[in-house]
Amino acid sequence: MTGPIKADTFADLRMKLDVATDAELAATLTDLNGRTGEIAAECRLFVQAEITHRQATTALVAAMAPPHRWEAKR
Repeated sequence: MTGPIKADTFADLRMKLDVATDAELAATLTDLNGRTGEIAAECRLFVQAEITHRQATTALVAAMAPPHRWEAKR
């Protein structure tokens, strides 16, 4: 199991969110939900935005995919 993302700055967090796995995002969000304060709230927003972005991208790709497999006919 992977742990939450650790970052020193907001820019570092944003960079690490781009390459994080879904498991790391979930662990990070769980870790941040247990924290209080303005910085934790801002970090939660970044993580939630990344999760929403990934879900929207997945839905868009699924909607664009052809309903059946295209095969060459001779």
